[in-house]
Amino acid sequence: MTNTNETEPVGVRRLREARASLAARQAEQQPEAESAPLPLKPGDQFHAVMTGCTFSTGGGFLASSHVSTAGETYTVTQQLIDASRDRYGDSWLIYLASDEAQIQKWGAVRFRLGPAPEGIATWNQRGDADWTQQREAAKAEAWGLPTAEARAAALAAVDARFGPAVTTATYSKYTDPSIALAEAQQHALNTGGVRFSQHVEAREAGAER
Repeated sequence: MTNTNETEPVGVRRLREARASLAARQAEQQPEAESAPLPLKPGDQFHAVMTGCTFSTGGGFLASSHVSTAGETYTVTQQLIDASRDRYGDSWLIYLASDEAQIQKWGAVRFRLGPAPEGIATWNQRGDADWTQQREAAKAEAWGLPTAEARAAALAAVDARFGPAVTTATYSKYTDPSIALAEAQQHALNTGGVRFSQHVEAREAGAER
């Protein structure tokens, strides 16, 4: 007679226990992911308030990534939702529910729900490259208008949207211009920028040299 109560091999027992432990962890994680519904569904929109954030738009093996530009509006698709989930089933879209959640997760607000409002800043911060480029383009367009009244109104609109130009504080070390000139000449000599210098003094007519 065959003994059906043979001892289970150690390797088989450990494999069975590992599988059971993994299944238990997955069962614990699944309700947590499902307990926090996403603030978005297919067809809803959200917009970027920060430039330079990369996210996947979905598509399986052919998935593509998109780099955000402040002021862009995105329409949610099921592919985007699927691509937003990590291996535990959690989606980064959950953080769009509030600014506080994004700050806690990323240290900054990157997106907000709904389409981009009119007049939203399309740069990260005043004085950065995007701000400078857009401000200069708007000024050039304003200066190209045909009448003085139109130019004045357009330039006022540029100032209202972008604010004044970013200035770098400068100061003069010396109030005496001759001292500043002497230092500039000495600097040129030290850096090899001047090879020959002649000093001429003003004299009265007929005076000996």
